[in-house]
Amino acid sequence: MRFIRLNRIGFSLVELLVVTAMLGIISLAIFSTFNNGFKVWQKINKPLAEEDLGIFFDKLAQDLSNCVKSSSILFTGDASSFGVPTLVNSSRLKVNSLGLVVYSYDQQSGLLYREQKDFSQLYNHQDASPVVLLKNISFLKFEYYYFDKQEQKYVWKEEWSGAGLPLAVRVGLNLNDSSETDKIIRTINIPISG
Repeated sequence: MRFIRLNRIGFSLVELLVVTAMLGIISLAIFSTFNNGFKVWQKINKPLAEEDLGIFFDKLAQDLSNCVKSSSILFTGDASSFGVPTLVNSSRLKVNSLGLVVYSYDQQSGLLYREQKDFSQLYNHQDASPVVLLKNISFLKFEYYYFDKQEQKYVWKEEWSGAGLPLAVRVGLNLNDSSETDKIIRTINIPISG
């Protein structure tokens, strides 16, 4: 018996279809792996609004805790901004000194800023660059708590000017990218007021 040996050059149609299907399955698996990895990377690197909110309230509480009664720097405020005389870390003087910290909300951009000036910057009328503390704010309101001597009761008011310090500052705000849709309200006491 003699075997006939055929020398083939090329591939059959069935072999090409099998290889094409295998390449498609392998490509889909590789794409799926990279796509999932990219989604995880995006989620990890996305800033959390709740973390920024916690940092803001910690910074605000620190500034109000270090508040100072001063005849040269007055506590002033309205519904969208306030300035507090407090101890600030002076980068030029390398010490903590009396200064002014201003929190201001820009409704157009939805940004909350914090601006800090030490006493020498205030005295020389120098500008300080504001720092963005919170983004994507849809609503923000500051209120000031005090004892009304005429009515003999404690009340909240939306403006504070000049005379003394309020007993507390209340902040109400809504974040656009927050997972919670409720309004966030915090009240921070001023220890030396009253």
